[in-house]
Amino acid sequence: MPQPASKKSLFQTADEPVTVEPIQQATVIVIQPGSYNLRLGRASDAYPVTVPHCIARRITGPNTQQVPSDWLLREECMHAESNQQVKEGIQAVEELLLSRPTHTGEYRQLVPVKQLVVHNSKATVEKSERICSQKWTNMDSHPPFVVGEEALYINPKDGYQLSWPIKRGRLNLHSKAGGSMTAVLADLESIWSSVIYSQLQIPTKDLKHYRAILLIPDVYNQKHVKAMFELLLFNMGFEAVIVHQESVCATFGAGLPNACVVDVGDQKTSVCCVDDGMSQHATRITMEYGGSDITRCLYNLLKRSGAHLPEMKLSDAVGILQLQEIKEAFCHMDQDRLGIRPHVIQIKLPQQNIMKYGLRLGDEMIVAALSIFKPEAFGLQGSHLTRTQLRGESDPEDPHDHDYLRRTARQSGGGRLKKDAANANREADTSLGNLDDLPPAAMEDDSNDIPDSLTNAESGAKTSRKEEEEEEEEIMEEEGDTSILQLMGIDQAILHSIDKCDGEEMKRRMYSTILLVGGGLSMEGAHTWLQYQVWMNMPPHYRSSLETMDVITRPKDMEPSVVSWKGASILACLDSCQELWIHQQEYRQASVRLLRERSPFDW
Repeated sequence: MPQPASKKSLFQTADEPVTVEPIQQATVIVIQPGSYNLRLGRASDAYPVTVPHCIARRITGPNTQQVPSDWLLREECMHAESNQQVKEGIQAVEELLLSRPTHTGEYRQLVPVKQLVVHNSKATVEKSERICSQKWTNMDSHPPFVVGEEALYINPKDGYQLSWPIKRGRLNLHSKAGGSMTAVLADLESIWSSVIYSQLQIPTKDLKHYRAILLIPDVYNQKHVKAMFELLLFNMGFEAVIVHQESVCATFGAGLPNACVVDVGDQKTSVCCVDDGMSQHATRITMEYGGSDITRCLYNLLKRSGAHLPEMKLSDAVGILQLQEIKEAFCHMDQDRLGIRPHVIQIKLPQQNIMKYGLRLGDEMIVAALSIFKPEAFGLQGSHLTRTQLRGESDPEDPHDHDYLRRTARQSGGGRLKKDAANANREADTSLGNLDDLPPAAMEDDSNDIPDSLTNAESGAKTSRKEEEEEEEEIMEEEGDTSILQLMGIDQAILHSIDKCDGEEMKRRMYSTILLVGGGLSMEGAHTWLQYQVWMNMPPHYRSSLETMDVITRPKDMEPSVVSWKGASILACLDSCQELWIHQQEYRQASVRLLRERSPFDW
């Protein structure tokens, strides 16, 4: 069994030599499980394999009706005030759009929506002679499950239920069928094993010769990470596993020592400051909105402009894919692109004639993109929409979790107080001598005659209890921090994260380098808008002290969506990371303690 490079294993004797086996990049598989996409590949690959992170299982039993997906139709936007909130949010985005001048110094004028409605309400569909090349997945063999893109194109009549095992950066646990921890982990194992076999040509039985690096979000759930780690190590049988955070890997992939990492995914947006390869705990913040919410906002804007697209249903996977294609093709943040423009919207349904809609649109495409600065346009409500890194739940397998360390510290402090009180009592007895030799008056109870040492000990005990109560209040405040934080725009989240940094110098470093990764905001003009918004809202004294402020979107000409994965593949074979590998045998003996001791972040 390979041993760590710079320190001995927990189970290595003093006489055993430290041996280090060279790690071959081709034997390391880097896994980045996202809410929408799974990125997976060998560390030696230039780019990862990217597939939709979903699975469709055959529905058994009397009811074979497919349950509509809540991919875009979220429960958080199903409330009475949703329509009014969306309307007010879009107005806020339009005001933001009007507040920034174009490159000529002029300010935009909004396109009257009524003009668009007059034209678009009369638009008719044109059916092309071309047949869409995309076909429904052939399910004649009735497989128990299908994963990836094939799962998205299963005909609803075939009786399969589409599931996404990860939702908004966490395991998709819910009270419905298939929402238990066991069911979600089974979905993950099926997806990962199938993709590794089909794309990398590695059978599951051969994974014992491979190692895995698991990328996790900046704000993570310890219970979920532990479950995925054990899935890789025991269920899938990898030789060894490393767990690392996406933000830190993003800086490695970009070649940056320090950066404020902004990760916009399909369903979540996270901000974290990384300094010298370490994720700063207090700066981590995750908000439960992303690219899919921009897609839903675009849908509402198209409806407002009079566009009638019946083929696009927010409860249907194929309809959502069509809407996403429109967003990726037309949405932008180019402040100089203004006025009414013609748009040809193509609807490509599997094995059907391609349909075309000729529409006229004004500011819809830029307003939808800018909604990430004003998330009230998404119509979301809920106390859980903003998350920070909280203390982990007490784990019976972890003898040194936060709860244990906190209670041990209290007990240690309480023990010292009891010892001080006992010493004070003995000193008091010595000073009083034999009570039988004292006069009766001296034995009367008089609180004024209590020795000062005993009084001080009791006072110390009261102070300690008060400190414990204050500590409990601080912990409760820390645990309830997410209820205090409101849903913020991406620029405000950056300002909030940097403000949590220690020291003025670190804050200046973070303001000077902002790294934008993820696939949820990869559109024209995003970096200039982000730079403008942060610059205008940051504290004035930083603007005068900063020499430059870079918003990096394509480091080393890489796609923003693969930067974190590329960074993990670089880390895989560094000598400094060899001590981070956790093997099956040692984990069986020490369990989650190894995750605490070897994870390159505060567990």
